[in-house]
Amino acid sequence: MAWTTGLLLLALSDPTQHHFTLCIWHHLGFDFCPGCGLGRSIAYLFRLDLAASWQQHPLGIFAIIVLFVRIKQLLTNLFHERSHSHQHPQY
Repeated sequence: MAWTTGLLLLALSDPTQHHFTLCIWHHLGFDFCPGCGLGRSIAYLFRLDLAASWQQHPLGIFAIIVLFVRIKQLLTNLFHERSHSHQHPQY
């Protein structure tokens, strides 16, 4: 649920607006962080703006693919476990 919620929030966010960040490097005053821009990159991907996504962070496309694959794996495992628990009741 955490990955799905995070992606949903990114899909609904406006990447052009300044927002609160959890980046520790930003809060410590550093200008560079290898992860900064990743959220905005994903938000642009949801708007199908590939150029802006790439400009914000080149790994945005890779990150969203990894997240979708992971969500699919978790859902598959969940449904697989549920179907097995209903087929073999424990006494």
